[in-house]
Amino acid sequence: MSIFEELASHWGYTPVIAEGEGIHLLADAKVKAREHRCQLALVDMRLVDDSDESDISGLDLIAQIKPASSIVVSGYGSAQVAVQSIHEKGAVDFVGKEEDPLSIKAKLQKEALKISAKERRLKISPTNVLDMIAATLFEPALPAEYHDQIADVFAQLFPEAHRLRLEKMNNILATDEVSTAPRPRSVVLKVYEDDLQPVIVKLARRHKVEKEVSRFLEYIDRRLVGNFIPVLGKHVELWDIGGIKLSYVGNIEQTFARFFQAQSVDKIQACLEKFFTYTWSAHYKKIKKKSNISLFDLYCDVWGEDWYERAQNFQSPDPEKAMGKNLWGRIRAADPVEWLIKNTGKDKKSDVSRVGTAYLAVTHGDLHADNLLVDDSQNAWVIDFERTGMGHALQDFIEIEFDIISRVACANENFPSFYRLCVAIAGSSRTGEIITDDPQLADAETQKILKTISIIRLLAEQCTHIEDSRQYLFGLFFNSIFRATIINAETHKRSQQRTLMLASILCHRLEHWDEPWPPDEWRDLP
Repeated sequence: MSIFEELASHWGYTPVIAEGEGIHLLADAKVKAREHRCQLALVDMRLVDDSDESDISGLDLIAQIKPASSIVVSGYGSAQVAVQSIHEKGAVDFVGKEEDPLSIKAKLQKEALKISAKERRLKISPTNVLDMIAATLFEPALPAEYHDQIADVFAQLFPEAHRLRLEKMNNILATDEVSTAPRPRSVVLKVYEDDLQPVIVKLARRHKVEKEVSRFLEYIDRRLVGNFIPVLGKHVELWDIGGIKLSYVGNIEQTFARFFQAQSVDKIQACLEKFFTYTWSAHYKKIKKKSNISLFDLYCDVWGEDWYERAQNFQSPDPEKAMGKNLWGRIRAADPVEWLIKNTGKDKKSDVSRVGTAYLAVTHGDLHADNLLVDDSQNAWVIDFERTGMGHALQDFIEIEFDIISRVACANENFPSFYRLCVAIAGSSRTGEIITDDPQLADAETQKILKTISIIRLLAEQCTHIEDSRQYLFGLFFNSIFRATIINAETHKRSQQRTLMLASILCHRLEHWDEPWPPDEWRDLP
């Protein structure tokens, strides 16, 4: 056991020793740092050849074992090497081998206090939220000893804090039947530091945090209009997870999902109008026109190919069980998943979603109602920018509409009302027009949904100038398939069945565009 290993153990640390010689030593160091999720590293400057005065291989290792914080150790140190190791290579400190143990201990403790919640004795409450975060972010196979990365993310995001209080902004675990968040492996919290006003923190897998920071800097920072824009604070990436701290002017009270349930249509309209026509307006002013483009490809560019691969492997439930044998037989609608595969992704030559002209803009890319926050003055703020970038200009309008449908309408036990809502949603031929006066849709909840959808579509046409509603309905169809194939059928069966029914009605509408709507045999159903 080396002197440094003995000292580290004596001071309460758990030393992990790289073994081997030359390049094998370097390789072992990288493997063990990752395997043990090391937080601190004492790195000898000469790792390949200790007799070579020009060997500074240890300095090159520093970047390769991040996020571990490295302290360079060398018996051949100089002020110049110390400066190089810290400022150029990213080390946090330099130790000469001639330094006494107390000096080394002090430098280790100094860095440990910066990165470790345990060393800082940071108090985080309630503790059960930490457990739920762990269940969301970590694979079951990851040893529990590495779950302390969660607390360490908070410690590094709030370097001066003595205590933190966590408050959930959305459902951490997908237990809500109408939850629509497409990525369950992220968590959004309101965090109170000591006696200060709260900020918003998002925790996610490390690579997702890195991507989100990059997208924020490219598309959000100084590119939204007015004062209702998030400010990126500190961000931290550890071995498995990371976190982003965002601050907002004003008091964030709730997600748009809760706002929709509690507020009148007039207040909902004012909130959405301000966001789309003001806050995000700079992006819509830079809309780009593209010719001969597939809408299916546009959504794959944003979502990746996983959703389509999931659809290809999806086993559709028996529609007769969802709608009843007689009703399903009279509707004669297509299986929407089969229709997707046959008419879009399977054969590019017959991709029915290909349009002569499409419009692209910078979109949020994931505008479900938990990513839209509302403050005490009813201004809308966005979070979660991992998918932000160029996409179908209508995408954000479609996503917030679909989220309302799937959260509220799919939960409605009144099946006839939901069926007629789907028919009404699919019926518009112009983006900004939708029929809301069906006497059989007179109940208050359905009317609220329809009026809100009408507002969203009017804003969509106003902001993008896209009048042909087929592009809008294709986007709604893709969202329906995305959602239906990701739902856990055992716990969310009704939501899945109704989402598939909406998708089925949409593909029927798109396939029979020039025919009367709804079909005669549908008019007196159910």
